[in-house]
Amino acid sequence: MWSICVHGKENFFHYYQPVVDLQTAEVEGYEALFRSRVFPNPEKAFRRAIRKNKLFEFDIHSIRKALCTFALDGPANKGKKLFVNVYPSTILHRDFVLFILRMIDHCAFPAHQIVLEIVETESIVDFTALLTAINFLKKMGILIAVDDFGKGVDTINRTIEIDADYIKLDRYFSVGLTQSKRKQAYVEFLVHYCTRFNVKLIFEGLETECDIACAQMLGVPFAQGFAIGKPQPISKSM
Repeated sequence: MWSICVHGKENFFHYYQPVVDLQTAEVEGYEALFRSRVFPNPEKAFRRAIRKNKLFEFDIHSIRKALCTFALDGPANKGKKLFVNVYPSTILHRDFVLFILRMIDHCAFPAHQIVLEIVETESIVDFTALLTAINFLKKMGILIAVDDFGKGVDTINRTIEIDADYIKLDRYFSVGLTQSKRKQAYVEFLVHYCTRFNVKLIFEGLETECDIACAQMLGVPFAQGFAIGKPQPISKSM
């Protein structure tokens, strides 16, 4: 397929960044982050896939590689969650559920360790159909995360209706958290909401010890960021 392979070799790979429990310092799981030898950032790669009308193929190829690479590591990630980004249109594709079932079987990867992070950059045409697909995936044991919460214009609506297992708070809230009483107040509200409805809140983009300490004080349960653990190849990230 275009831009996935060059001269028979795949031109993309993944780095894995830990999601850590802020209270115990234990690793909850890892997010698979798309990297490419051709494109300077993931957004450009996926935008090109959209222009070429190949988003589904590109998306599932990335998910396949992330899952298989993670599964091959074996005992090192036993019981750890794998967070993988996915577009809403990919979930809605008629072949997606079958693809996931094959991946679970092929990689011998438990469904409850897979967390599908729904990206917020794509508009949802049929939200009812998306909810139906998500509920089916959840019945299979797969977990759902809302990515970059607070960044898009309708993430609050999406999150309430989707009933996600994880909410990943956009990095906007982590930058200067210690100095912003307004951000702290909003985070406290989200911590209360997530606790009440049994949702795991993940703080993204924590990059200073002060902001980590502030997030802990506010009761944020999970976080990821450069100050916690940098994205690395799987052999170095575990």
